[in-house]
Amino acid sequence: MQMTMPAVTGTPDRPIAVVRAVAILLGLLITFGLLAAAMLDRKSRIDAAKRQSMAVATGVDRLMHFEIRNLERALRGMAEDVDAYAASPADSRWDPSAAIRGVLSRQGELQGIALFDAAGQPLYDGGMRAPGAPTAFPGGMFGGATLQDMASGTAGGVKVGNLQQSGRGEPVVPLALRTLDGNWLVARLRTTELQRMLEGLDIGGSGSVTILDMGGVILARQGPGATQTGKTVSLPDELTLGSTLQREITSELDRVIRFASYSAASDYPFVVAAGLARVDALAPWRNYAVTAASAVVLYWLGMLYLMRRMTAAEAARRKTHDELARHAGWLVRAQQASRAGVWEMDEGGTQVHASAEAAELFGFPRVAGLLPVEEFFQRMHDDDRERVRLEFQWANERRAPFQSEYRIRLPDGGERWINARGALVVDGEGRSQMTGTIVDVSERRAALARLEQAELQFRELFDLNPLPFWVFDVETLAFLAVNAAAIRSYGYLREEFLEMTILQIRPRDAEQAVRASVETVVAESVESRDSSQLWIHETRYGTRLHVRIHSSSIRFDGRPARLVLAEDVSERVAYEQDLAWRASHDEDTGLLKLRPLLERLDAAPAAEGSAGYAVAYVQLRDLELLSPTLGQRTGDAIMREIARRLAEIGGAYGQVGYVPGGGFVVAALDGRRVQAMVASLMAAIAEPVDSDSGSHRVEAWIGIAHKTHDSESAEHVVGYATLAALQARAENTPTMKYEARMAEDASGRLTTIANLRRALSANAFDLHFQPIMRLSDDAIVSVEALLRWRDAFGNFIPPSQFIPLSEESGLIIPIGEWVLSEAARTHVVLADAGFSDIPIAVNVSAVQFLDGSLPQTLRLVRQTYGLAREALQVELTESAMMRRPEDVRASIDELHREGVCIAIDDFGTGFSSMVYLRDLAVDFLKLDRGFVQDVHRDPRNAAICLATISLAHGLGLSVIAEGVEEPEQLEWLRRNGCDMAQGFHIARPAPLDELIQYLRASATG
Repeated sequence: MQMTMPAVTGTPDRPIAVVRAVAILLGLLITFGLLAAAMLDRKSRIDAAKRQSMAVATGVDRLMHFEIRNLERALRGMAEDVDAYAASPADSRWDPSAAIRGVLSRQGELQGIALFDAAGQPLYDGGMRAPGAPTAFPGGMFGGATLQDMASGTAGGVKVGNLQQSGRGEPVVPLALRTLDGNWLVARLRTTELQRMLEGLDIGGSGSVTILDMGGVILARQGPGATQTGKTVSLPDELTLGSTLQREITSELDRVIRFASYSAASDYPFVVAAGLARVDALAPWRNYAVTAASAVVLYWLGMLYLMRRMTAAEAARRKTHDELARHAGWLVRAQQASRAGVWEMDEGGTQVHASAEAAELFGFPRVAGLLPVEEFFQRMHDDDRERVRLEFQWANERRAPFQSEYRIRLPDGGERWINARGALVVDGEGRSQMTGTIVDVSERRAALARLEQAELQFRELFDLNPLPFWVFDVETLAFLAVNAAAIRSYGYLREEFLEMTILQIRPRDAEQAVRASVETVVAESVESRDSSQLWIHETRYGTRLHVRIHSSSIRFDGRPARLVLAEDVSERVAYEQDLAWRASHDEDTGLLKLRPLLERLDAAPAAEGSAGYAVAYVQLRDLELLSPTLGQRTGDAIMREIARRLAEIGGAYGQVGYVPGGGFVVAALDGRRVQAMVASLMAAIAEPVDSDSGSHRVEAWIGIAHKTHDSESAEHVVGYATLAALQARAENTPTMKYEARMAEDASGRLTTIANLRRALSANAFDLHFQPIMRLSDDAIVSVEALLRWRDAFGNFIPPSQFIPLSEESGLIIPIGEWVLSEAARTHVVLADAGFSDIPIAVNVSAVQFLDGSLPQTLRLVRQTYGLAREALQVELTESAMMRRPEDVRASIDELHREGVCIAIDDFGTGFSSMVYLRDLAVDFLKLDRGFVQDVHRDPRNAAICLATISLAHGLGLSVIAEGVEEPEQLEWLRRNGCDMAQGFHIARPAPLDELIQYLRASATG
């Protein structure tokens, strides 16, 4: 059934439109009128502020003019006396000191007056000159101007200098006046007097007035903030002496926007800048503007409110009209939307007056009207018809409400569920009729069927789930339901489960945690939760399970409950525990790794009465030789036995850990027991270790360190103990306590190595050269290249400090290559200077020599610089030859074939074998300076030197004596057959340019 709704037409009443138009027009007139008035008022206030600022500026400028003019008159009053005094000070009876005091007493704005003659020499100082300042005319006060410059200006006028500030002294402005005879009076004007001129001026709260010189230097200022005396600000380019100017500016000093007026109208080079802050000038206008704007806003708000009320009243009237028009269709649409219909029995009870919707629900044509009651019953399902007939009859006879749900058969064969309700209703004439509604509840019944099906499926999922499932009451914690998997996993019968609480499958000590967890779930209204916490459950047989819980809140038999799925993760927990152990322990020794040990020590509380723990670092000796010599299995067995012994000691005193490479860290948590712990460690290590290959003794170095400060971490303390163990190894002593110098030494070594790397990359090394003289004719036959390194302060670092570190760090190889290359370049320079026949001897480190690359490096530098075979020589120490004799012999033979002369340096200080000396192809032996030092007066040194010279000559070698510092030493060596010598007595090591000068002097001398 369709219903045609009446159209709602019409427009707002004409009086409302007229009122709206008039109100808007009046509002626009008021708005624009107040806006124009506000703009005119703003302009007038800005103009007034500009006039006021100009008045202040010109007034102060005029006052300045009068002030300087009065001072000029006071100075001119002294001019004639100054000329007379300058002409003949001895004959003049005029007392300049008294006269100046008199002027200063009358002119308090002056700080002092000084007199100078025409040449600029002082006649009277007057305190103008600072101690130590020049006595001539102070031209610096006037921008460095000379007397001639100042005399060439405008005749007669007073000259104004630059602002003078010194220390805590009062700032002054110098004034100079030239007399008729060319003499000068120089006075100092106090800027405080200028500051007083600015006090009390009407410039507002944020305004300012400033006196400046023509260069923009502030002499005095009145306004917000400090006086700013001495600062320089920018002046307008158009401002010239004798002019005035106005600008709107943002102050450079305080960033305030002001209407500024500049006046430089006086005859003196001063500028007065007066500015009224825009915020002060426009403050009254803002109040006026706010008031006007408020009035406009209130008008428009009032008009809007009135229009809304009028429009709302009209809308309400129209709405009532429309509501009445729609009322009839509303009931129809409501029935259609809810799939409901209404019905009413006639007086005889044989016919039903049904709405169109009710007829349609029963499958009749959609027409409202009377239908026989029997036709309605015929449409009902066979299984429901008699039941509904009896229910209807019973309600009608007893005049009781009727309600029933039943199915109907539709003409197309479909089926529909109907919910019918009815009751006796008395109309206005007192007649009772059964009236009611019918509603299509097919969807609800279908949903209910689906719910029942879902519940059945849930029950199957619950019972057949392979993981333990149960439901428990959140208040009593009692089991309400369990599935078969829970019965299998925990060993209880279903009946036993339903008589238990969830506390009975938990350990006894977990009751508080369980209750707290349940209370949290209830308090926070948690619907579902996957617990990251692992719980411990116990089976009927005492077996413990690690369980992860997944739970949800449900209603079970009308009570709040939790549905729980228990996932057994025992195997995974065991696997993770094994992984955690492996992460923190060494698998071979079973001891803690270093990092977990450090964490435990940092977390360990100090023992009562103890300042802290102590650490012993145990470094096993020659551990790396065990497996190669005894076999891997024996080496591992020895290591495990030592680890077992130390673990027992560590358990007794505190902690123990393993450091890969044969190191153990044993900590005594009570530092007072460290001596006893070290004694136990030494006893455990000293005991032989039995293995399949026999009994073996193990030695170790032990370093000891204490935690002395709370701020020290375990990593630092273990590091200290490690340094002590390294020092014990270096000194070959069993134990060593840590001292601060060890860290300092280690830090210094690391710093030096780092500096060496930077010096190498920055090419910061130098070579100095020491001549070697042939004693038979005093000719320079070669020079030795000596490596020099300057620190950041330009001081030389002794080679004995950095060469060993270079060898340890491996830097000696690139440094040695640099030395060879630099020596080759130096030889090219020597050849260009005419000394191509003088070879350069280079000291080669044992590390570099044994590296095996020295012959190739020498060939490369010779080819690069085009050197002759004999241009470079090599010096080796005895220790270098003794390390790997066969490799040394092969390298020396290769160098000898290349034409390189080889010298054995510091001969006699090592332990070289005469067999090696006999077989090696060397050319020189160098006598160590320790034997040469007292050779002329110590018979033992003389005997050693004589024996070495004889030995060398017998082997066909030449002898070079080092460290010749006295003429007696040189004479002894020459007399006893020494071939060559070098030392401070002959020449000190020097840079290349000095070496060349020395060689030239030697050649000509």
